[in-house]
Amino acid sequence: MDVPAFCMLNSWKVGTGMSETKWQNWSGWVKAHPHTFYKPQTEDELTTLVAEARGQIRVAGSGHSFTPICESDGTLFSLEKMSGLIASDQEARTARVFAGSTIRDLGPLLHNQGLGLINQGDIDRQAIAGAVATGTHGTGKSLKNISAAVVGFRLVTPSGDILNCSAEENSDVFHAGRVSMGGLGIMTEIELQCTPAYALEERGGRLSVADLFDTLDTLRDDNRHFEFFWFPFADDVLVKTLNISDVGPKPRKRAPDGQDGPADIAFRKLCEISRFAPFLRGRFQRQMTEQGGSRYAGDAPGRSRWSHDAFPSDRNVRFNEMEYAVPAERGPDCVREIAAHMRSCGVNFLFPIEYRYVAADDAWLSPFFERDSVTISIHQYHKQAYAKLFGGVEQIFRKYAGRPHWGKLHTLAAGDLQALYPKWDDFCAVRNRLDPEAKMLNPFLRKILGVS
Repeated sequence: MDVPAFCMLNSWKVGTGMSETKWQNWSGWVKAHPHTFYKPQTEDELTTLVAEARGQIRVAGSGHSFTPICESDGTLFSLEKMSGLIASDQEARTARVFAGSTIRDLGPLLHNQGLGLINQGDIDRQAIAGAVATGTHGTGKSLKNISAAVVGFRLVTPSGDILNCSAEENSDVFHAGRVSMGGLGIMTEIELQCTPAYALEERGGRLSVADLFDTLDTLRDDNRHFEFFWFPFADDVLVKTLNISDVGPKPRKRAPDGQDGPADIAFRKLCEISRFAPFLRGRFQRQMTEQGGSRYAGDAPGRSRWSHDAFPSDRNVRFNEMEYAVPAERGPDCVREIAAHMRSCGVNFLFPIEYRYVAADDAWLSPFFERDSVTISIHQYHKQAYAKLFGGVEQIFRKYAGRPHWGKLHTLAAGDLQALYPKWDDFCAVRNRLDPEAKMLNPFLRKILGVS
């Protein structure tokens, strides 16, 4: 859906000397000055570098995490040169890929083998290892996150050993490692359960807030993928659906990463105006809701595309984001309370709330561990402070037993998180066994995992 542009690009900035090496995430709020920065081309090279590294080790993918999860003043790795398809099995519907592959690059590679990802989000520029490590997801009542599609992986441990991990081999590392924030080691290869290549038809439009909640269960149950976007000062919401289609998919020509489209330019202008004229935010939000749904007017069929072209939206207006997963049955009450708070808190913002569904899985630190969930996301333009807005909303998330997305902003520490995850202690035991010196942990992850 052509909703206002609010998505992401990667951002690497590297100086000419090691002491000048600098990294920042896409939003620009997280910066790092690692003393060493490597881009290994092979697993053997990576293993040697990890074994020889002294001090803190982190791996950065495409810079799509808003937390300091990749921040390091020690050794920082990029796996961008370890990318591509290794092998596929059409009968088993599996594909083995290098961990540095972006989801965008994997789409055509899998399609050429007659395969597609079971589900993905509306951003596809993340490295697959980063998406797996943080529990990244799409939407769909019966569909799980990307990590749940992992059936095996190879892991370089902090000591430089290599482990093959699956439900049958090193099973505790497998269950801990599918969502681990890179805290156990460095994935080099990932085997994914896929599905035969398929096309999706996109439809959507506007609904009044009252009509949305009256029909929410039907919209959820009758569509393979359903989500909505709610600008809190608007009277309507934007809904989007994707469903399997037998209509011939149309090709999609995509702009290079970072190249603005008309929607990016227009939305960025509104963000800049509303920074200095906050009294216009309600008017802008109502206008964007009306314009965002206008393309679906009439009875014309939706747009059909191959799945890897149907899921992603190319948006380049930078922001910071908070997202929590709450029990699915509590989602409607939670999002209503959040919208009311955002209207009344006095903080200036322009971005909508995003609401999606994710099915339960069994990865120990997945936000969806043994719990069908609704995810609710809020965003703030990257030039505006987010702490007050996010802080108020986070209190509501906690009231509803929310679990934070590992790549998005939150303030929880180990004591808070242990109560939310039944397998927390099991994960920590595996982490301590593989990395007793905590080489893979930066200060942010030490706080998250309770390591002094």
